[in-house]
Amino acid sequence: MAKPEFAATRYYFVTFWASAVTVTYLPIWLNEQGVSDAQIGLINTMPMAGILLFSVLVGRLADRAPDWKQAIMVGTGLSAAFSLFLGFAEGFWMILFFWSMINLPAGLIGPVADAATMRLSMRLGFSFGTTRAWGTLGYLAMCFITGYVVLWFGAPSFVWLIAAACAARFLVAAGLPRLRDADRPRTVSDGRLLSREVIAAFEPWVLLPVIAGAILFANHMVMNAFSSLVWKQQGLSEPVIGGLIALGAAAEAATMFAWRRINTRFPARVLILIAALASILRWVGMTLSPPLAVIVLMQLGQAVTFTFSYLGCLYFIAKRTSEDISAEAQSLYGVMMQGFSILVVAGFGVAFGIFGVNAFWICVTLSALALVMVQLSLRMRRPDATD
Repeated sequence: MAKPEFAATRYYFVTFWASAVTVTYLPIWLNEQGVSDAQIGLINTMPMAGILLFSVLVGRLADRAPDWKQAIMVGTGLSAAFSLFLGFAEGFWMILFFWSMINLPAGLIGPVADAATMRLSMRLGFSFGTTRAWGTLGYLAMCFITGYVVLWFGAPSFVWLIAAACAARFLVAAGLPRLRDADRPRTVSDGRLLSREVIAAFEPWVLLPVIAGAILFANHMVMNAFSSLVWKQQGLSEPVIGGLIALGAAAEAATMFAWRRINTRFPARVLILIAALASILRWVGMTLSPPLAVIVLMQLGQAVTFTFSYLGCLYFIAKRTSEDISAEAQSLYGVMMQGFSILVVAGFGVAFGIFGVNAFWICVTLSALALVMVQLSLRMRRPDATD
């Protein structure tokens, strides 16, 4: 049996492989299957809609199970099983069904895995940030591998890469240790849509920075969706664009590796505040169509704009909630991230078609709103040792 820290790190290194394969080749594969642009959009958004509807429920069920590992095994197992049928799917409706069933179970247990690993790291004394950083490195490695595999073996290899990535994720999930503290007395939460304990934990001063973090996350989904198009229109080549995207991910991973030192020196809400300030500067830069050297600096800013807000919120929620409601609380944050992402990306798409790069003022405005939210929270309650 692998050490708990190594087993968790191995899980995160593998868990984003399927996402890397998807980002690298899914739209091209769907186009070759005769799927229209509008249908491609629906195939991408259907799993997100399911996550919005069922994430909190799955989080509550995971909290009630003897261990969070059971939910992670079920989610990754269903995803792996349905991935075997993707290569046999013909036509839009069959592809939509199987793609949704591959991504929905895996997406639903994502916040559960974050909550469980966070609790394990706090109990055993290792850094969740470092563990999560290996997920980014695994994602980058699989992006490069996918490009070469498809080049060598052709488009049909996409479906087998997805199946292999999902199977690998299930196998590393099976190798996870017990994630819940077996010696700690447990209480079962009650309530309907949300448990009473979660509602009580998310007081206004807690809720405001969490919403701010979800908004900042949504702005990064805009970058994922439109940055390559923007840079292509500005005259940058595909290799340069690919390098810029990889640079942002590398900066993100570097900050995650250093997270233990950062997290112990600054309160979580202060980190989210810094992320909002840096985001304002970054998105203003996107409206100005700057030269390549400035874009490089902006991509390095991903180390702050994404990592400080994302990990800051995860740690902030973990410190404000008990182990009994960890998965439900993190799932609620996941719902906020997905909900804002759908709204912001959809709205940005319309605005980009009308205003071009000036549409990034939407991201500037939202980042400023996030900044105000965190400031209000800090006025309601100043940071202390539990923040």
